Amino acid sequence: MNLKSRIFGLDLMRAMAIAMVVCSHALYIFQGYNNTLINAVQVFGVQGVEVFFVLSGFLIGGILLRLLEKTEFSKKEMLHFWIRRWFRTLPLYYLILVVNIIVALFIGFKLPETIWKYFLFLQNFSDYHIPFFPESWSLSVEEFAYLLAPFCIFIFYRMLNKSSINKEKFFLRVSVFLSIIFLGSKVYYYLKTVNDIQSLELWNSNLKAIVIYRLDAIFYGFILVYYFNERKTVIEIHRKNLFVVGLFLWFFVLVVLPLIGMRIEAYPFYWNVLYLPLNSIAISLMLPFLYYLKPPKKVISNFIQRVSLYSYAMYLLHYTFILYIMQLLLDFQSMNLFQRIACLILYLLLTYFLSKGIYLFFERPITNLRDSKCIKSFLKN
Repeated sequence: MNLKSRIFGLDLMRAMAIAMVVCSHALYIFQGYNNTLINAVQVFGVQGVEVFFVLSGFLIGGILLRLLEKTEFSKKEMLHFWIRRWFRTLPLYYLILVVNIIVALFIGFKLPETIWKYFLFLQNFSDYHIPFFPESWSLSVEEFAYLLAPFCIFIFYRMLNKSSINKEKFFLRVSVFLSIIFLGSKVYYYLKTVNDIQSLELWNSNLKAIVIYRLDAIFYGFILVYYFNERKTVIEIHRKNLFVVGLFLWFFVLVVLPLIGMRIEAYPFYWNVLYLPLNSIAISLMLPFLYYLKPPKKVISNFIQRVSLYSYAMYLLHYTFILYIMQLLLDFQSMNLFQRIACLILYLLLTYFLSKGIYLFFERPITNLRDSKCIKSFLKN
């Protein structure tokens, strides 16, 4: 992994996203305290995952677009892409999944009958089946997005006259098509549940965390890749204006509309169909400004880069493993505020340093193996 070629602004986005998720789950330590700050932090956790979706779509969409531009996107290229992705995502996921299963069995936790679905990322494909390892829901969304997108590019590319096709516009059309399909899935969900009782709890489990309703969050990043490549100069010039528009839209969706009474009970169409896409679009508009952001002092930028590098391990470790074991050993409810703050610091330190160890001794060696001459030769053949 060439650290010198990393883009600081994207590392900052990833670091901010994982910080939002980790801090939101730290609220478990402060159960019993109910104030505005804690409620705000809870919202940040959801937003952290949404930032991950758009950022992942932007990065992986960029890889797919470059692959499409340089090759004929054959079965070989498609398989090559998948194998490289799986080298990056699957080993650590399965490691943490197995560790969590072992811990659960050791303490006497009854595993769900659908535990097999976790190995195929089906635990939240079309229904809510995640009583165990709950943070895994977002990984299912990403895995299916990166399975579906190359497959659609491959199929549609074969259906067209390849000699006359504009590959960049073709990539945009496929991305827009996929975004519309899964925006439509939210319309389907709304029509299916329009006569049911609406609540944020049901929305959170039955729509927000379900693969077939969330794949468009990744594909907004794909669309951004096209405009970023084709209109790069214009985007660079207007990146500040785009950031302001995106920030305003984000604030309007997250703060203004809830404050004026846009609750899901009264406005189910907005929440079930429009809320999440508007959120993703807002994040997409802010990304170009961060992309061109110059790094600050070396100490700060190096720390942000490290958090970004460890973010995948942090995401998988922090909640079901670290925080769950802490609550088994410590009674947070009996502690005063200062003791809980000490637990919070311990939780953050454990998350950071355990994730660092996982990255150095597991993730990085596997990435190096993926990029080794042996594997590259195997993939070429």
